[in-house]
Amino acid sequence: MVQVCNRAFNNFCHNHLGIQIHPVHKSHALETERIESSSGPARTHACLADLKPTLVGPRVEHKDEFTCKGGVDAGRLVNLARKGLYSTAKEMGGNVLLEEKLAWLASLYQRRDQFKVTIHYSATVARSYKPDAQKPVEIEAAKGIKGLMTVIDRHPEF
Repeated sequence: MVQVCNRAFNNFCHNHLGIQIHPVHKSHALETERIESSSGPARTHACLADLKPTLVGPRVEHKDEFTCKGGVDAGRLVNLARKGLYSTAKEMGGNVLLEEKLAWLASLYQRRDQFKVTIHYSATVARSYKPDAQKPVEIEAAKGIKGLMTVIDRHPEF
């Protein structure tokens, strides 16, 4: 039954949307290598270290899952995850992130030169007269995988 549904969906996509869907076999998705990195304990940017915020909100978390091909530019992906977290903070009335912490995991899959990258970013939302640093804390610690990165898919979770 599942095969019939898959075939019908593939035919619909091909005939009506002009998209060809190729099935991924389990043998193609074998994890061969993992790279993990983190910023360590929660930190606040130096430019905000002496800050006395006018309002401190809750701690928020953001998780992003990327599928990349060719390489992993960890700094760029971490920056995208932070921007997602910052937009959540702005919706909550904050304008700075304090006590930032990040962790990321990249998994290389055999064949296809694809990587699954999961980034967990958390911070405390606050309101201040000083502007936000607009860059991830300890970005230098994020190690990448050499190559020209192409982001194939992104799944943000708040």
